[in-house]
Amino acid sequence: MKLIIVFLLSLPSLLLAKSFVPSSFSANYEENLVSITGKVKKSFGKIDYQFPGHLRFEVTSPVSSLFVVNPKKTWFYQPAFVKGEKDQVTIQKSSNLPLVKFLDSVKNGLENSKIFTAQYVGNDLILSFNKNSQKEMGFIEVVLHGSQDAKNVKELKGFENLTLKHLNKNKTNIKLIDLKENVSFPAGHFEFTPSANTKVITN
Repeated sequence: MKLIIVFLLSLPSLLLAKSFVPSSFSANYEENLVSITGKVKKSFGKIDYQFPGHLRFEVTSPVSSLFVVNPKKTWFYQPAFVKGEKDQVTIQKSSNLPLVKFLDSVKNGLENSKIFTAQYVGNDLILSFNKNSQKEMGFIEVVLHGSQDAKNVKELKGFENLTLKHLNKNKTNIKLIDLKENVSFPAGHFEFTPSANTKVITN
């Protein structure tokens, strides 16, 4: 479960796109975590987001898990690995989670961000965190990759994939697939109700 972003230099008018991230979206994703040694771990899943502060992050492969966030609570659900054991969910109060904070912060564009600066380099948009945000997020920068001059891309869906550069020098490459904007999610979509066979841990 990763994902977050950053910026550098002054922003030309094309960067000041309103709703760089839509009010809500849903997308499948493919993620490749590349360690400093070059080892790659691949995972697949789905991400749903709704402004402000709502996130549903489901890992479907290779090991299933579910992370649900709303402004009041977070749930981290892990199905049992062994038949006969209980599933487990950890519940805690919401805080300024990095991914949610980032998505909320760019909802109305990339101008005047308090956590990053932005720079265009060809087809790439480089988002560079300030020192305080690096510590909080765990990332140095995020690079959004497109198929055309990044200055002409005004929305998140205009980029094909992104690279997250971690403080520990690992990298995460993420591709969003079939991104759908302004999705109407059903009631309770950003909540989680554990079954009777689920071990509940409350922090």
